[in-house]
Amino acid sequence: MQIREASDPLEEIGADILMLFHLEDEPAPRGRLGRVDWILCGAVSRLRARGKFAGERGATALLSPNGKLKAEKVLVVGLGHQADLSMVALYRLSYQAAQTILHLGGTRVALEPPFRGFPGEAPTRIQQAFLEGFLAELGRGRPGTPFSITLLPPRNGR
Repeated sequence: MQIREASDPLEEIGADILMLFHLEDEPAPRGRLGRVDWILCGAVSRLRARGKFAGERGATALLSPNGKLKAEKVLVVGLGHQADLSMVALYRLSYQAAQTILHLGGTRVALEPPFRGFPGEAPTRIQQAFLEGFLAELGRGRPGTPFSITLLPPRNGR
């Protein structure tokens, strides 16, 4: 398994799947997800307005960037309400996210760990806790597969 960090613009990150997270408390996508929403002409915002995806914990939305990003697909994973998040919930969510990646068949994954959901925690702790479950489940689900994981660092402290 190859893991690297990248601070490239979202449009330049090549991956089978770009995975980002959305808090249910945030009425509009923010941070990198907000940028992707803008690039995709409000695709995430429209899903919320139609009641199809609001960031509920474990809910997912799969988007096709149609060449607007180098990533082939964008997977948005719901975090639920910020007040309900804990390190245990993060660990469980990391397993669910990995299972979704396995189901989609991607091996090149770019992701921003869910830093925004844990403003009181050190980003390194969030990244480590998420990756522990995520990488374990990928390895269990497809042993020996050469996954390539690109980590996006926190922006503006989150």
